[in-house]
Amino acid sequence: MVWSYSVANAIGAKTVTLKVKYADFNQTTRTKTLGAPLAEARELVRLVDVLLDPVFPTGKGIRLLGVILSSLDRSSETTPPQLLLSLD
Repeated sequence: MVWSYSVANAIGAKTVTLKVKYADFNQTTRTKTLGAPLAEARELVRLVDVLLDPVFPTGKGIRLLGVILSSLDRSSETTPPQLLLSLD
């Protein structure tokens, strides 16, 4: 769902965060930031798998898994690119 929303609104994301809330109300957050916005859904799935890997196996129940996209870039073809300012 998070990927569908970002594609439908032409929003790119460089940072993927996984939030894990356990049955005992402890929580863990893991984040990965890329150099460029995610290009495809399978790239998001691969990153979430990497972030989930150290969480499992868990000895306690999980009550919530959340995926958050951040470092957003709303790219639109009608928006001109930002110009670079040379300070040399």
